[in-house]
Amino acid sequence: MAQRRSRDVDTGQDVDFDTLVRNKALLQGLLEAGYERPSPIQLQAIPLGRIGVDLIAQAKSGTGKTVVFGVVALEAIDPARPDPQVLMVAPTREIALQIRDVMRDLGKHIPRLKCEALIGGLDVRDDIDRLRKAQLLVGTPGRLMQHIEEKKLRTDTIKLVVLDEADKLMSGVFEDQTHYILQRMPRSKQCIVISATFTPELLESVGQFLKKPQMVRLTTDVAPSLEEVQQYVKELQVKFEPGDVDARKALRVYKAKFDAAADILSKIPFHQCMIFIKHLPRAHELSQWLTDLGWAASSISGNLSQEKRNKTMMAMRDFKLRVLVCSDLIARGIDIDRVNLVINMDYPDDIETYMHRVGRTGRFGTSGIAVNLVGPEDKAFLDRLRGTNVELLPLPENVTYSEFRKELNENERKRLERHERARKRNEDKELEFKLKLKETRVDEDIPQPEQPEAEHAQRMVDQEQTQPPATIKKRKPPQPAAKKRKTHVPAPGRHDTSWQIPAIPPPPPPPPPSLFSMGAPSLGFLPFPAFPTAIPPHPLRAQTQSQAQNQAQNQDQAQDQAAYTHHFIPPDLYF
Repeated sequence: MAQRRSRDVDTGQDVDFDTLVRNKALLQGLLEAGYERPSPIQLQAIPLGRIGVDLIAQAKSGTGKTVVFGVVALEAIDPARPDPQVLMVAPTREIALQIRDVMRDLGKHIPRLKCEALIGGLDVRDDIDRLRKAQLLVGTPGRLMQHIEEKKLRTDTIKLVVLDEADKLMSGVFEDQTHYILQRMPRSKQCIVISATFTPELLESVGQFLKKPQMVRLTTDVAPSLEEVQQYVKELQVKFEPGDVDARKALRVYKAKFDAAADILSKIPFHQCMIFIKHLPRAHELSQWLTDLGWAASSISGNLSQEKRNKTMMAMRDFKLRVLVCSDLIARGIDIDRVNLVINMDYPDDIETYMHRVGRTGRFGTSGIAVNLVGPEDKAFLDRLRGTNVELLPLPENVTYSEFRKELNENERKRLERHERARKRNEDKELEFKLKLKETRVDEDIPQPEQPEAEHAQRMVDQEQTQPPATIKKRKPPQPAAKKRKTHVPAPGRHDTSWQIPAIPPPPPPPPPSLFSMGAPSLGFLPFPAFPTAIPPHPLRAQTQSQAQNQAQNQDQAQDQAAYTHHFIPPDLYF
């Protein structure tokens, strides 16, 4: 039985991809990927793209825009030519990797087709191998610009350029990089521009690079939302103490939101969930806390290495994770069709990013649920959101999905059952909320603002009475550090000390002992000289002495050596 779809992707017409795609290998890849009937944006945009005109396509998130430029690109490529022919630009590394994987899936039956991704965070030297014999390249603006500047990426063979999430590419730091890339493309190129929202400023910005573009716009809303995504709000009652500073208040709000998120996960049935939060340390803490509660959870943000980000996204796509706590890094363009629940812990600065967050659920005509947790400082943003005709309902006790709920296959159902069994083993486990105050250090021994000094003094007195007296440990007076001296140890079995270079000139040798001291029977032993007399002068010092003095000194040393060789003391005993 085929998956039922909403009106966002159901044309209501008896049309399939046979009428849109001529390449039989590409058609087979579409069917194996689950694309049976084209969505409205695919039905209108693919024929225009195939005839080679510049195209601007606007549709809601999750309606199949990637397939639009994917079909056009794969039909335009000549697999017999190893040169780069299609260049796709995406704003984030995750979107670029996702597009590459989709192109590989759709074109896996096309012989000699090679698709590669050029993104930051990985060794740039590995891109040299990726650039060889790849007809389709997907990349982020910074890495593509670098390869074009260094003339490692040929642009004269490019015949199609795709800008995905164009509203992001034509704003902020990406704008200059995207302009640079487009200016280096051949004038005969075809250009496809894709976005969920198009403002007049965006149309003017991209229009300078297009030639008589055709426009397909299925929505003109400022904040287009999917029909089958139900958006709810849950207002939290947070109790503050009289002496709470701003950081302490924020901590109490996050604690209330953490508890509410755990409660929502346990009450609303879902396949996979994405929780959005701007505060990166809190995102990691929330994922750890949910893991302790039994949920298969992890977090992803821009401060992780690209290797860890790829590993986390792969685990989410393979259904090894059920909850992904994330920043706005993956609010755009990421397609995980099992995600049918989104929770907003806080809110972005603009409404467009919020709609992209909510668009991670209800993918390709399925139903989804979005829950907004509302604290004292979040009401202003929701008022702005209601001004764009977005319907926000209070969260009821029992939430149900519509008739278009995502259907799982047999392997996915078994994976979901294993996740549920693992969670129920920790369902009754009591955990202590361990969030620490990280934004601002609050010293309990210093009176805080809005805290009377008399109250603080009384609290400190009570604290001293309840706590045991502290034991004072006596500290030892600091001892002067002993100076380290270098010790030169000769090789085993050697008595030659000519290899030594003392740091300071040695003292003059003592006079030789008298015959009485050497042979007096009353002493019973032979006395050791205070310093060995067999050390030859250093070569550097010998240069400053006259030749006569050197000869006299060598004669004295030879006599002493003959008389006292058996009394030699190793250098490590007298240094």
